[in-house]
Amino acid sequence: MGTVVVELFDAIGTKETLVCIGPGGVGKTTSAAAVGMMLAKAGRKVCVLTIDPARRLASALGLDRVDNEPVLASSELPNYWVAMLDPKQTFDAMIKRYASTPTQEQEIVDNPVYRNLVTRLSGTQEYMAFERLWELRESQRFDTIVVDTPPAQAAIDFLHAPSRLAGFLDNRVFRFMLKPPPLYLRPIAMATRSLVKQIANVVGADMVNDTMAFFQAFSGIEDGFRERALMTSELLASETTSYLLVSSPAPDALAAGSRMVELLQGIGHRVDSVLINRVTPTYKAYPRDLGAPNDAKRDLERLIQMREREQLVIDEWGQGLGLDGWYLLEDLATDVSNLAALGEVAIAMERCALVPFQPKE
Repeated sequence: MGTVVVELFDAIGTKETLVCIGPGGVGKTTSAAAVGMMLAKAGRKVCVLTIDPARRLASALGLDRVDNEPVLASSELPNYWVAMLDPKQTFDAMIKRYASTPTQEQEIVDNPVYRNLVTRLSGTQEYMAFERLWELRESQRFDTIVVDTPPAQAAIDFLHAPSRLAGFLDNRVFRFMLKPPPLYLRPIAMATRSLVKQIANVVGADMVNDTMAFFQAFSGIEDGFRERALMTSELLASETTSYLLVSSPAPDALAAGSRMVELLQGIGHRVDSVLINRVTPTYKAYPRDLGAPNDAKRDLERLIQMREREQLVIDEWGQGLGLDGWYLLEDLATDVSNLAALGEVAIAMERCALVPFQPKE
């Protein structure tokens, strides 16, 4: 019986959500865009959603900009859509969906605490990313959503965000601020007011008043937030979701990749596929021109040795990670900055077959 060839498309072709993670500077966004194009060319209706604020997706596609609402990347590819997370638009839409009245919605979006929350608070990007993912999934417009995450730890923060938000909304202090306390807790409420007065002396009464007004306006819609967070958490853990780790063969990038594999395992997810990008191209023979300069022959020999070293480093890296193997993309001579160049990467991906990790001799 011959060896079974597992192509990259076989591994991810039927997934509804594909989360691309990886360290910075390894071509993750370009890989995510190319994966999406490969699937779209195969007939699946795809949306590539980047939640990385670096805005690399637009430049990889040769577009001026990509916004919160999905747009066709090209009229020649009717199945290929792209979007970039806008946290404020997503948060505003979320408030509008769950507010019981237009008055409540307006009180929240006009509150200075809310305006700071959506533009400055650390973590808002991750919270709104999972909300946007759920919105797109719920719309049933796409067969596959490819999520391009921020580098390294920020990607893990995104995957943590749903459960973290649900935990925050269940926090007793948060709930205490939302609703008036029962009679038997009135003494505590009196003590709280005293504490609030002391805080106001430090940070200013306006800020305290705005904060209290925000929580009071928010009262009643936190259940919708919690429900959405829990559903997204289940989506990210389901069998219809797959995780693709993108790295380069550089040792520091692989080390960062290892940490991401472990962090992902720590929150109950598993890297399903590994794509090693920017591998030194294969050279199987010296130049046919026997009269080639010796310097050119030495340079070629150096590249051959570099590729062999990369293979050894990747095999050693893969040992003990519990992964089957890796898919490789060779380094390109030019940057990917338009659809034609991205199409070449997508074609190369169609030919990607799993390379099993080789044990040490």
